Amino acid sequence: MPPQSPRTTATTSSETKGWKMLSFVVSFVVVLSVILIGTAYALNKPPANQTLPTSFTVEPGMGVKAITGGLQSVSVVRSKTFLYLVLSVFYNARDIKASTYVFDRPLTTFAVAKKLVAGEFANDLIKFTHIEGESVADIAKLASKEIPGFDTKRFIEKATPLEGTLYPETYYIPKTFTADELIDLMTKTYTKRTADISTKMASSTLGTKGTIVLASILEREANSPESMRMVSDILQRRMKEGMPLQTDASLEYVLNKPLKELTPDDLKIDSPYNTYTNRGLPPTPIGNPGRDAILAVLEPTPNKFVYYITDNDGVFHYAQTLDEHNANIAKYLR
Repeated sequence: MPPQSPRTTATTSSETKGWKMLSFVVSFVVVLSVILIGTAYALNKPPANQTLPTSFTVEPGMGVKAITGGLQSVSVVRSKTFLYLVLSVFYNARDIKASTYVFDRPLTTFAVAKKLVAGEFANDLIKFTHIEGESVADIAKLASKEIPGFDTKRFIEKATPLEGTLYPETYYIPKTFTADELIDLMTKTYTKRTADISTKMASSTLGTKGTIVLASILEREANSPESMRMVSDILQRRMKEGMPLQTDASLEYVLNKPLKELTPDDLKIDSPYNTYTNRGLPPTPIGNPGRDAILAVLEPTPNKFVYYITDNDGVFHYAQTLDEHNANIAKYLR
């Protein structure tokens, strides 16, 4: 047999290398496709930690990034980036309709995108705003005005044991919302908004319950994140030193009286909520604190003050001694 020519050998080697390269490219494309399809499938699924029902309002002129980011923040979709891609590839982002969308069941990201483009104009929602510090009684009173046929008695009965965990928020809810549904929405929102600090609350000196009780006092005793942190340190030091808290807020709660109407006799009432005659915290929260107040308990601002007052303009004045405190009262409150 005649020897194979060098040209034939070179051609065969080149073809082999070409097939290997093609095989590598095809394998790479297949693997990449599988990864992309798997990722898309996972991101398309509804979030596992959804709090339903929830709502989201697309305001006129709102940008696509703000919309997609907002929907991720309220756990309607898993990924704002994936929703943005779906809207960009399969729809025209300019077709997103400004309206209030209600999500009462889990939806895929594709379904959410379709909903945004279709618009949702039939929702007759109530804007229900429960502010920081409000008690169960306050919420019930507001709900009776805002929600037709609201069962105030049932709400108070079911919500009172949950005082402190009805998260302050602006909720968009149907007019048909029941007392049980409102409680469920608020408590689930509380769980979601405090999830990242729940371990810190539980392991703190006061524990989860004590943290919420003190935070509920701070909501009424202070008026800003800064003053909350200052007052938090003062009150926690008072407890450590065996001093009574002497907070008017707990008396306001049990007597259902505003601060200006409290009398000297009110400071002597026989009640576990009287922090003038009892040491330590009241037995339950006196309202529903927001995140700033909770963080103020966990991260107080260290200081050397023992007393504080708020003047008529809402400015805080601190003192280290009783004499200084009385001087502040004479100067700023009389």
